[in-house]
Amino acid sequence: MKKFFIPILLAALILLSIGSLFALRDEENLYSSIRLVGRIITETYTKYVDDFDLQKAIEAGISGMLSTLDPHTVYFEEKQYEDLKVDTRGKFEGLGIVIGIRDNVLTVISPIEGTPAYRMGVRAGDQIVKIEGKSTRGIIIEQAVKKLRGPRGTKVTISIRRPGEPKLLDYTITRDVIEIKSVPFYGMIDDEIGYIRLTRFSQDASTEVAEALKSLKEEGMKSLIFDLRSNPGGLLRQAVEVAGLFLPENSLIVSTRGRKSYHSQDFRSFAPPEFDEGKLVVLVNPGSASASEIVAGAIQDNDRGLTLGQETFGKGLVQSVIDLGNNTALKITTAKYYIPSGRCIQKENYLKRKETAIYSRYYTGEEEEKLPEEEEETEEDTTRELFYTLGGRVVYGGGGITPDVKVEQQKLNRLEIELERKSMFFGFAIEYTKTHKELSPDFEVTDEMLDEFKEYLTRSEFEFKTRPQEELENLKKILDESDVDSSAYESLIPFEKILENEKEEEFGESIDYIKHSIKREIVSALWGEKERYRQTVLKYDPDIKKAVEILGTPGEYEKYFALTEK
Repeated sequence: MKKFFIPILLAALILLSIGSLFALRDEENLYSSIRLVGRIITETYTKYVDDFDLQKAIEAGISGMLSTLDPHTVYFEEKQYEDLKVDTRGKFEGLGIVIGIRDNVLTVISPIEGTPAYRMGVRAGDQIVKIEGKSTRGIIIEQAVKKLRGPRGTKVTISIRRPGEPKLLDYTITRDVIEIKSVPFYGMIDDEIGYIRLTRFSQDASTEVAEALKSLKEEGMKSLIFDLRSNPGGLLRQAVEVAGLFLPENSLIVSTRGRKSYHSQDFRSFAPPEFDEGKLVVLVNPGSASASEIVAGAIQDNDRGLTLGQETFGKGLVQSVIDLGNNTALKITTAKYYIPSGRCIQKENYLKRKETAIYSRYYTGEEEEKLPEEEEETEEDTTRELFYTLGGRVVYGGGGITPDVKVEQQKLNRLEIELERKSMFFGFAIEYTKTHKELSPDFEVTDEMLDEFKEYLTRSEFEFKTRPQEELENLKKILDESDVDSSAYESLIPFEKILENEKEEEFGESIDYIKHSIKREIVSALWGEKERYRQTVLKYDPDIKKAVEILGTPGEYEKYFALTEK
C-alpha cells in the first residue's frame, strides 16, 4: 500500500504545484501534460515487473526534460550542487579548462593560464569527444566536470577533435590544484602603452583591475591593451563594474530580457571611471565568453575603444540557481544578455536543433537548416542584422562580438602540436634549468640551446609523423592487405626519404615558435608567470604586436572610428 501511495501523492503534489501556471498558459494544455506525467509515474511504479529506485527514475526524467532546452539549464543532485558551490570559491583540483556544450559537442571554452591543460597546449574550441576512451556524445556539462576533476596527481586522458586535424589528439593530463587569479599580470609595454590581463570575473575582478589602472597611470600610461582572451566570464556585477572603469558614469553596459519582468533590467555604470579618455584596445578570441563579451561589447557599442582578435564565443544566456531543498537545485536560463546597440550576445544555434523542445516555437520545419560550420559570416554579410554604435558605426548581430580589427588566430602545425601535447618544452625547461643557473630573464635562445633541445627530444624518444607520412603508412597497410609484389614496397623508398627530409625542414620552418616556446617555459620555471609575460607574451604575441602598432602609429587608432554610411 505504501508503494502505491507514494507515486499517487507525488503526482498530486506535482499537479498542485503547477496549478497556478495552468491559467497562464492554457493554450499549451499544461494541466493535461502534467496529469499524463503523473499517471505514467503511477502506472510504472505500481505495475513494472521489478522493484526500482523511484527517486533515481524521476531525476532521470527531469534531466531528460531539461536536456531538450539549452545546455545551461540543468538539475543539480546533491553532489553536483556541492560541486557548483565549490566552483564559486575559485579553487579546485582538475585540469584547468572551462568547458561548455557547443553545437551538441563538449567543447573547451578556454584553458586557464598556468594550469596543466594550458601548458600542454589544449586550446579554446577543442572538442572533447572522449574521456578515458568513452564517448562524450550526449554528455551534460556537470557529468563532464565530474569525470575531469579529481585528486591532485591523478591522470585523465581526453581525446580532442581540432579543426584542421584529420585525427583525434589524445592528451594525458595530470590533475593539479587550480587556483584562478583575476589579474595575473599588468605592466608597461613601453613608455606610454600599458597592458592588463584579466582571466576571470571573480568577486575581486573590478578591484584588481582598478588597482592595476591606478598603478599604470602612475607609470605614465596613456594607452591601454586590455586582454580578455580566453576569459570565460563570471559574475555579472563584476562585468558591470569592470566596464564602468572605462565608461562615463551612467553609461548603459548591458540589459537582460526574460519572460518575467523581474528578469528584464538595464545595468549602467554607477561610479566615476578610472580610465575613460586614453586609447583603449580590448583583445578577444573564441574563448572570450559571457561577462567578457559584456565588457567588450559595451566598450565597442559606446565607441570607447577598439576590439581586436577573433569573434567571441557567443554565450549570452542568463542563469538563475533555484534552491529546491534537500541540497538540490535547478539552474535555469531566465534571460538573455543584450549590449547597448541592442544586439543579443547569444549565438542561437541551440534554437535550430530539431530535437529540442524549443525548435517548433521558432521554426516551422520548412526552413532549410544550416549547420553552424556551413554558415558564412563576413563583415558585409547581408543576412546578419545591422546595429549601430553610439557614434553611428555599423556592427552586426547574430551572437558573439565581431572585433573591429580582425587578426587571424595563430594555428600550430603538426610538429608544434605534438611538441606541446607531449610537454616537450616544459620537460626540457625543467631539465635545462637544473644545470644552467647563469641565465638572466632577457636571455635569447641560442643555437647551442637548440642543439640541446634536439638531443632532449632524442632521449625522450619523441616522434611525430607529418600528414603525408601518415598517408604513406596507410598505403603500406593497403599493400599488405592486397598481398602485392615486394617491388611495390621498394618503389616507396624514395618517397620515404623525401618525406623524412621534409620533416627536417618543418623543424626549420617552426624555429621561431620553438625558440619562443623554449624561452617561455624556462622563464616560467626560473622566474614565474609574471616574468613570462614580460619576456615572451608582450614581445611575441601577434595580437599584442598588432595592438601596439595601432596605438603607436599616428592616426591609425582614429581611423577605425570613421562612420559607415547608414
